[in-house]
Amino acid sequence: MKYPVALEKAEDGYGAFFPDVPGCVSHGDSLDEALIHAKEALEGHFELSAEYGEDLPQPAAIEKHRENPDYSGVIWELVDIDHFSRL
Repeated sequence: MKYPVALEKAEDGYGAFFPDVPGCVSHGDSLDEALIHAKEALEGHFELSAEYGEDLPQPAAIEKHRENPDYSGVIWELVDIDHFSRL
């Protein structure tokens, strides 16, 4: 399953957050590093959620998030998480 991640320029690199997964954030010195760390953060978040028996959120389309003015100016990518059978 693919989750939209928003990448935002910061003073010291790029921040990353998942609009469909509140609280799941990460950072990297470059865009590539931020994307790698974002995937690691999402995997960790989902592993903990699964341990606690929580339902995992379903991703919305990037187009939905692009319409939200709170996300103007971010770079959108997709993070593919396919090894979680609970999705």
